[in-house]
Amino acid sequence: MATNHDDTRAQKRENIDPEETIRPIPIAVSLITLGMVIFGVIYLFLSEPLTTSQYGDQRTIADLTDTLPTADSGQAAADGKALYAAQCAACHQANGAGVPGVFPPLANSEWVQGEPRILANILLHGINGELEVAGQKYQGMMPAFPQLSDTELAEIATYIRSTWNNQTEAIQADLFKTEREADAERTTPFEGGAALKALMQ
Repeated sequence: MATNHDDTRAQKRENIDPEETIRPIPIAVSLITLGMVIFGVIYLFLSEPLTTSQYGDQRTIADLTDTLPTADSGQAAADGKALYAAQCAACHQANGAGVPGVFPPLANSEWVQGEPRILANILLHGINGELEVAGQKYQGMMPAFPQLSDTELAEIATYIRSTWNNQTEAIQADLFKTEREADAERTTPFEGGAALKALMQ
């Protein structure tokens, strides 16, 4: 009997084994979550279509790529400005000043105001390597824009040649057409300024 009494006392000293109980999510939290989901769905259905521009000047790519006037039509600055903003301003900045040491300026640039044929090839084929602009050397890469039409490229070129402190004549779409056909086999950018200058030799 003494043994049984000792066993009982030993059992009483033991703690109850822990067990995990299932606790459901509070009803309040469930209702809040459900309300947020319903609100989100209703908001998406009541919102305007995703294709509608909410920022900027409300124009779409289709608007910009519609029939554009030629560079000598007197409206080149407006269309060229919009195309420049969409294609070039991220690097060269809206004021054409570029980013020092990273992206060269277009304002007061000898490449912009110089030989139209060189500027046309820069836009058509891009540049990779060292390029000196306004006495400062830049090492980087500029992408090509062969996907733009000859008229669109002429609008951009005309805009940057006649904006900021640049005062140079317009470039016609025919020049881009000629240069595109003359070097249709090129698939790589020009290797720096020396390769661009070689175009005129």
